[in-house]
Amino acid sequence: MTEEFDILDYLRLDRMPHFLCPGCGHGIALRAFLWATHELGISKDNLAVVSGIGCAGRLSAYVDANSFHVTHGRPLAFATGLAMARPDLKVVVITGDGDALAIGGNHLIHACRRNLDMTCLLLNNEVYGMTGGQVSPTTSAGRLTTTTQAGNPEPVF
Repeated sequence: MTEEFDILDYLRLDRMPHFLCPGCGHGIALRAFLWATHELGISKDNLAVVSGIGCAGRLSAYVDANSFHVTHGRPLAFATGLAMARPDLKVVVITGDGDALAIGGNHLIHACRRNLDMTCLLLNNEVYGMTGGQVSPTTSAGRLTTTTQAGNPEPVF
């Protein structure tokens, strides 16, 4: 693209201020995603952003495009149906480790198996961050969380 990237062109400003914690990488990931969307020339009218529950799940609400906030663990299942019904759309899922690898793990496997034309951005913060920092399937072994105060005894997923 030759025109300059302005993130404000891609955000729903009425949803501000955002809820992200200081130092959280989710805002950086959102900006990188929107920049890539701009660079690839994807029109907001042809973009569908699907998210579930959790910190990453809130990001679709900020994107000025067709956005869908669905139930916990189901963004990939919803996006599968959307991609099949509307192949003209660029379908992007923004999900977190808890949403995609815990309750939604089965949907992740089948989305990969189906190999549809959609993109999944899986943001891994290694905890269930929105509910207080509990251990998740991707929490590093030995890491302290609110539910593993002696360190996570399990190996990482």
